[in-house]
Amino acid sequence: MKLYEKTIKTEEIFNGHLLNLRVDDVELPDGGIAKREIISHKGAVAILAVMGQEMIFVKQYRIATKRVLTEIPAGLIDPGEIPEEAAIRECQEEIGYRPLNLFKLGDFFPTPGYCSEKITLFCATEFAYDPKEEDPDEFLKKVKIPMRTARALFVNGLFSDGKTAAALGYYFSLTSRDFF
Repeated sequence: MKLYEKTIKTEEIFNGHLLNLRVDDVELPDGGIAKREIISHKGAVAILAVMGQEMIFVKQYRIATKRVLTEIPAGLIDPGEIPEEAAIRECQEEIGYRPLNLFKLGDFFPTPGYCSEKITLFCATEFAYDPKEEDPDEFLKKVKIPMRTARALFVNGLFSDGKTAAALGYYFSLTSRDFF
């Protein structure tokens, strides 16, 4: 049996700035028919900013969760940008620093059951102070957390933001022989 679903029909429901919503009728591998509600997303980047023995996070209110979350800097990839360019821009906008040393940790799909969003995760380890104007509709608080504290928070499941947990998992698994 092939693990593939063939799209038979697509109905566009909503087209917005951040995402588009469609409903697809698909043919299943066994020949059956099903509906799939799909969010199309242009993609994002997230950056684990490591400054010496500290990591820089941002706190912001997320209306979908009705909570203030502690997250790594992140944002959308603008049209015509490559992920590295978006990562540099987002660091400048959100934490006021331009990364001088940026390396890719990996890519992941946070919710592949219904959304095409792919987040590219980076780690930045050297910086120049070079702030850019913040997005006018974002209200962030920059927070420096000692690396040992961030690791303890991560190991104990206290980062509830998925991209932050994923980036910390990649980073600590790459940099610590005794991580688990």
